[in-house]
Amino acid sequence: MIRNFYPKYLLLLTILLMVPALTFSQIYSNTFTGVSACPTPGNISTPIPNVTGTELTRNTITCTPFANAFNSTTLNNTASINNNSYIEFSVTANAGYQLDVTSLTFFRQGSASAPNQLEIRYSTDGFATSSAWGAAPKTITSPGATTTWDFDDFTVASSVQLTFRIYPFGTQRADLGTNTASTGASFRLDKIILNGTVISPMPVKLSSFKGSLNNNTILLKWETTWEDQNEGFEIEKSTDAVNFHKIGYVEGNITTKSKSSYEFTDTEIQPDQTFYFRLKQIDLDGSFEYSRTIGVKANSADETFVFPNPNHGSFVVKYSGSKNPQIRLFNSLGKELSIKTVKSENSFQINIKGNPAAGQYELRVNDAGNDSKTKSFKLLLID
Repeated sequence: MIRNFYPKYLLLLTILLMVPALTFSQIYSNTFTGVSACPTPGNISTPIPNVTGTELTRNTITCTPFANAFNSTTLNNTASINNNSYIEFSVTANAGYQLDVTSLTFFRQGSASAPNQLEIRYSTDGFATSSAWGAAPKTITSPGATTTWDFDDFTVASSVQLTFRIYPFGTQRADLGTNTASTGASFRLDKIILNGTVISPMPVKLSSFKGSLNNNTILLKWETTWEDQNEGFEIEKSTDAVNFHKIGYVEGNITTKSKSSYEFTDTEIQPDQTFYFRLKQIDLDGSFEYSRTIGVKANSADETFVFPNPNHGSFVVKYSGSKNPQIRLFNSLGKELSIKTVKSENSFQINIKGNPAAGQYELRVNDAGNDSKTKSFKLLLID
């Protein structure tokens, strides 16, 4: 039975329950178990799903037998860091995933005469550039110590390798003795943990989406830097940026780590109007997401427009050249068709006489008697 449970204690309990617990997720770990031997037994990386990791390797540093630890000798016992003397491991997010990295935790220990200074760096470009801790705690002898480099959180894109290098160095001994540190001493690592999370998979990385007016049509172009289970793109169009409708579909490349380029041409436009477009990217499982919306102005100041296109044999030609242009229509065999033209300011209502078959035709518009300025358009008739 609870006695004297005052309201202020209830309030305190409520606040405590509302505060989220501080948790640390692991991206990669490597804990060494096994007998004293070289190469180091138990050197097995354990990354979480959707991440790959490498075992620990040495550069100029060499293995020395020791049980249950990654033990190394041939150490750098100079006062400055040797960029070629390090222990290394890497992690990489699989295609469609990103790393959100928060900290690195590890156990370190040195034999009595081991150099006691330490530097740690990470890089995502093969160490063309890198970030350094610069304040790593000094290495100590038995029983050793676990330390954490709590760097500023950062993200690593899909398929980009994140590499850590650990540099033991220094003239001071780990036991703080008066003699100079020995290159033949040993430096041990264990329980290496890279903390962070894997960001939820992104099926497609859309790097660009643009639209432009192109010879009486709107040309849409977009690129992806990678795709994962991408079935394709529905192209949606609007005249008010609110109400969209589907006007086409382009197949995706399913899964690829390479850059892909796509395009789609919209022929159903009218002059002096802004049209809005967006992409509906669809996964193989049916899930989808939208791109940003772009707008393209169909400016007719210096253009000849034909609309609607496709049509049923009746359309409008808007012409900015001569007040009396010559407008002619030809079928696929080059035969000219008879048309009726009704002028209205700088627009011309065109009706094709007879019953022309559905298909593609060529429309030619030019200043009367000046064939050098002829503009040609593909006209599509539908039933």
